[in-house]
Amino acid sequence: MQKTRILIVEDETAIAKMIAMNLRVANYDAVIYEDGAEAAKGLEQDHAYDLALLDVMVPGMDGFTLLPIVREYGIPVIFLTAKDDLASKIQGLKGGAEDYIVKPFLPQELILRIYAVLRRSYKEDNPLVVLDGCTVDFDRAEVYKGNEIFFLTAKEH
Repeated sequence: MQKTRILIVEDETAIAKMIAMNLRVANYDAVIYEDGAEAAKGLEQDHAYDLALLDVMVPGMDGFTLLPIVREYGIPVIFLTAKDDLASKIQGLKGGAEDYIVKPFLPQELILRIYAVLRRSYKEDNPLVVLDGCTVDFDRAEVYKGNEIFFLTAKEH
């Protein structure tokens, strides 16, 4: 089975690498672009992504301008940005983004939001997500840590 591929458009190298590392731990493949225009060119060649994480303020082409290009390929989008004003959130979500996350954010929260968007988009075949050394099976409402199984209550699930 092919891993879920996630496009990251983020000009801050340290943040992009941190996101990619966390995605790999959660069993996703990540491809990084640090420039919006380069990401748009790259999408013309390869648009087999299951999700895109876009920063709003990237060089070349900002995330808001890149959004309709990404959506043209049917790729759901989550914005990851420092722009926390209401106008930007409205522009991103009304423009077609599935979610809008303001920096700083917790990597675990990002992974859960990615899972939720992929689930809504019917692109998540694997109900397992790895967080903090635990494997979460959302379909079965179970958490695995080593050889232990924890059953989630309805409220926890």
